[in-house]
Amino acid sequence: MDLLPWMERWHMLPPEGGVILCAVSGGRDSVCLLHYLTTIAPRCGFSVAAAHLNHRMRPEAQRDEDFVRGLCREWNVSFYTEAVPVYETAARWGLGVEETGRRLRYDFLFRTADAIGAAYIATAHHAQDQAETVLLNLLRGTGPEGLGGIPPVRGRIIRPLLQTSRAEIEDYLRANGLPHVEDSTNEDTHYARNRLRRELWPQLETVNPAVTRAIGRTAEIVRGENAYLDTLAAERLPVEGAAVETAALLAAPEPLRPRMVRLLLDRLPTGKKDVGAVHMDAVLALTGSSGTLDLPGGVRAVCRDGWLRLMVKETAPPEMTLRQGLNRWGDYDITLRGGQGHRVTVRSWKSSDRMAVERGSRSLKRLFADAGIGVETRDS
Repeated sequence: MDLLPWMERWHMLPPEGGVILCAVSGGRDSVCLLHYLTTIAPRCGFSVAAAHLNHRMRPEAQRDEDFVRGLCREWNVSFYTEAVPVYETAARWGLGVEETGRRLRYDFLFRTADAIGAAYIATAHHAQDQAETVLLNLLRGTGPEGLGGIPPVRGRIIRPLLQTSRAEIEDYLRANGLPHVEDSTNEDTHYARNRLRRELWPQLETVNPAVTRAIGRTAEIVRGENAYLDTLAAERLPVEGAAVETAALLAAPEPLRPRMVRLLLDRLPTGKKDVGAVHMDAVLALTGSSGTLDLPGGVRAVCRDGWLRLMVKETAPPEMTLRQGLNRWGDYDITLRGGQGHRVTVRSWKSSDRMAVERGSRSLKRLFADAGIGVETRDS
């Protein structure tokens, strides 16, 4: 297995004396990648460190962490780890467990890379991962970006194994006598990827035994064309910020409009994994009027005064019962005096709320509008 031509083609090798931080779960793919990088590091003039995030999601999570720590000790590789409560964080963020885990994992990797001065972060996505991703995106309904699959390089993230087959990885492990751990969730067919891998993929290989390589080749072609269209779309956007004049958006050729919105989404510190074509269509429909729209991932689109703005939606703390004296609720200090014998609570507003005024009542929505409080700040 020779990954150097692929790594050199995509400029994955750091400068002399640089560091590659390798994400290592303990599974076969990441163990293969970590071993390969440590093998070529001396002659290529860089060093390797390993990072393992303990998601605390499986009974064997601590076993996996200890296994990777032992490998790194044996191979003299610097080891960095952190444990995170994925389920609790997902509930707090209002996101799915998989998306929450992905965000926490990349946050940990980038923080660790910054702390040790790593030039690149290597992940062990391989050719089968690429083909499965493209096919899953196609089944969900996707545009060119989804059909382009996983890019070899995205910023500081590099994927040295992306053109390497699972068979080549298994051959490498056997040839070098490398151990690995098994992820029990790989057997769970509740996950779409596992069903695809175990049930559908063998059928696809009866049609084309080289289906993995064929899909990977298609993804590479689409990625190149997609990048060119992104360049055309970016030329019509402001240099920075997540806003664009609606006139500029509507003046663009129709195929570029959803692409412009997606590029604005890329400028926010949120994921866009669950944002699909239906959401893009809804945002574009919004540009013909004034209003707001909430998107997956905690993003809000606001169209007003000739501008479309995308922003991270503020989230308020949950409802809380106040006690006598000083209370802390989110960013607010609330002092309760009197009211004994009554349960007094505080929460964020709801669109159905009304407030008593001198003559009857008025909706909070109207009171906000009269006070000039924009939609983007009302939740706080």
